[in-house]
Amino acid sequence: MQKKSKQDLGQLGENLAAKFLVSNGYKLLCRNFRIKQGEIDLIVEKDQQLIFVEVKTRSYHSMQSAIANVSYRKQAHISRVAQVYCKQNPQFDKYNTRFDVIIVFYNAREDSCSIKHLVDAFLPVLEEGS
Repeated sequence: MQKKSKQDLGQLGENLAAKFLVSNGYKLLCRNFRIKQGEIDLIVEKDQQLIFVEVKTRSYHSMQSAIANVSYRKQAHISRVAQVYCKQNPQFDKYNTRFDVIIVFYNAREDSCSIKHLVDAFLPVLEEGS
C-alpha cells in the first residue's frame, strides 16, 4: 500500500469530515475559508447555529496529539477568521456560533478511517478591543 502524502491525507480528512457532517444533518456553507489571518476548514450550519470546524487528520491514533495541535494560538486564529466570516455574512447575525473539532484517524494498513467529532470543542478567543 502506498503511503499518502501529508497534503493528500489532509484533503482526505476534510472530504470525510464534510461528508460526515452532511450525513448528520448539517448544511455545508464553505470549505477552506481563507483570509490573511488564517483559515477555517469547514463552515456548516444546523438548527440556527453557525459552526466553524477545524479538521485534524492523523495516520496514528493519538487523540491527545490531535487535540494538542488545536493550540490556544490556533484557536485565536480561527476565532479571528470566524469574526470576519460573520461580518461578511450578516444573514447569520441571529445565529449562535460554535467551534467544533473533527479528528479523522486514517489506518493505512486497512485503508480505512474513523471519525471523532468534538462538539463545542473550544470557546472563541477574543482579543481586547475586538
